[in-house]
Amino acid sequence: MLALLVIVPLVVAAFLAVILRSRTTLVRYVALGASVISLLIAVALLLTSSNMVQQFIWFNVGQYAVHISTTTAPINLMLLLIVAGITPLIFAYSIGYLKTPSEQGRYYFEMCIFAASMMLFSISANFISLFIAWEMLGITSYLLIGFWQYKPKAQLAARKAITTIIIGDVAMLIAMLLIWSTYHTFEFLALYSAAATPALYAAMLLIAVAAFTKSAQFPFTEWLADAMEGPTPVSAFLHSSTMVKAGVFLILILAPIYTNLHILNLFVIFGIVSALVGAMNALAEHHIKRILAYSTIEDLALMFIAIGFNALYAAVLLFIVQAFYKALLFMSAGSIMTAGDDEEDLFESFNSTKNRGLFITMVIGTLSLAGIFPMSGFFGKAAIDSVAANFSSLPNIILYVLLSVVDLLSSIYIFRWLFVPMRKAPLEKAFTLNINYRTLPKSMLIPPTILAAFVIIGSVFYVTLTNLLPLGGLPVSIGVSDTVVETILVLAGLAIAYLLYVKMRLSGFTEKHEVLRGAFNSGAEINVLYNYFAAFVMLSANVVWRFDHYIDRLLYYSGMGLVEIGNRLRRLQNGQTNLYVAAFMLGLLALILLFAL
Repeated sequence: MLALLVIVPLVVAAFLAVILRSRTTLVRYVALGASVISLLIAVALLLTSSNMVQQFIWFNVGQYAVHISTTTAPINLMLLLIVAGITPLIFAYSIGYLKTPSEQGRYYFEMCIFAASMMLFSISANFISLFIAWEMLGITSYLLIGFWQYKPKAQLAARKAITTIIIGDVAMLIAMLLIWSTYHTFEFLALYSAAATPALYAAMLLIAVAAFTKSAQFPFTEWLADAMEGPTPVSAFLHSSTMVKAGVFLILILAPIYTNLHILNLFVIFGIVSALVGAMNALAEHHIKRILAYSTIEDLALMFIAIGFNALYAAVLLFIVQAFYKALLFMSAGSIMTAGDDEEDLFESFNSTKNRGLFITMVIGTLSLAGIFPMSGFFGKAAIDSVAANFSSLPNIILYVLLSVVDLLSSIYIFRWLFVPMRKAPLEKAFTLNINYRTLPKSMLIPPTILAAFVIIGSVFYVTLTNLLPLGGLPVSIGVSDTVVETILVLAGLAIAYLLYVKMRLSGFTEKHEVLRGAFNSGAEINVLYNYFAAFVMLSANVVWRFDHYIDRLLYYSGMGLVEIGNRLRRLQNGQTNLYVAAFMLGLLALILLFAL
């Protein structure tokens, strides 16, 4: 049954590519039907499977067999259900969103492979299975981010994403080689009890780099913001349950090893930097989807921080609830853009209250992301804040203050994201703008409604998670003081956003506030850092090429010189006895002089 999870979407993808390329309507519903079948299989696994590992021999290397391993451990089934549950909603939303007939076959083909890759990743029990899925995710994300090939920005974003991800791929491959050469195994269970060695330390640090690239953590943040050039359903899928969650999930799986090596603090340090970068850039950003992208960077950073504190339940809680509200918010952004003739600037979007169903789901998603009680997002974020609320040392106090700043900034930018499109279009634009919320198809409104219900119901995971998942580490515990502090910060952010963008009707960071915007927007500086790094790599490659070139020339001319010497010596072999005697006498004289001196 585990194999069917991957086989069904792949078979459907091949079917779409070969048979249904010209049948637009059938393509949509075949892909949707396949996603529903995958969901039913995932539910059946949850109800019938116990915690077991299945191995299939792929090939042999000497006396060693390389296995494809899968598992039905509770944490793996948790990710599988999230992916399988959101996939049909994404496909249903895509039916109304993607209207060009010629794009249907290619879109659903790539999305089916993307879903199959994430399902394989979710049930992987060793590095071989995981790496196959890891690479498939990278390739399909490249294709989907650059889906609109006629857009230069989409092409650049796709290349930027795959280039950044390849850094992590190389790091992952080196880590796997280190693990194999030291322990002769790729199985996660075997590594949990492995003795600590320098090779294991190096491998785990390299895997952390791979996780940071996949989950867009500092300094690898900017590819995720640029990935918004892809279709909105791709963004919703990417940010809620698929590729960007892969890095966090990998570290969750390997958390026992990081705990044994005492290097969990690494994730706290990089997590808090990434959270600040995400929150500040979201506040400076005007693009309606890039705001949510930076918000995802912040959410993923909070999960890494929780892992760094060994609070795995808190990390998993946010992992689950974030999938629902982030998919909901991206779908809402796509609906606003569709109704507004593909307008991407938040401050050029108007009249979002015209469609009551859309607006209500937007409000629910916003409240959850901000952390308003009793939305599920509140429990996810408050649980992480409560872990950091340990005032026994100065670093903990500083971390708690920084997390409070992140909470305040996230409340400001997400309520700004809600309030600004509510404005009525000004008179000078009312007759030129093409805004029509009434024409939104039902397929773009029903999935967000279902997700909104999950956002509300998701709060139940706070009290049931410890029973559902046997994780180690600190339990989830949210006190009264944590609730009060979180609520005060969120309400303060709401009040600031209301004052600035409803009462004062600010239009973002204008030229008067360029210095302030520059202070919040670090994306440009990070891109400059990428440029310097790329220049360094090119310079290093040029030095290596020149060195290789000179070595090649040296060997070439040395060989040619020896050939020439051989040719000249060969001419001396002409059969004249007196010449041979003269050469013998000269050699004998040279030996006598050598030993005499």
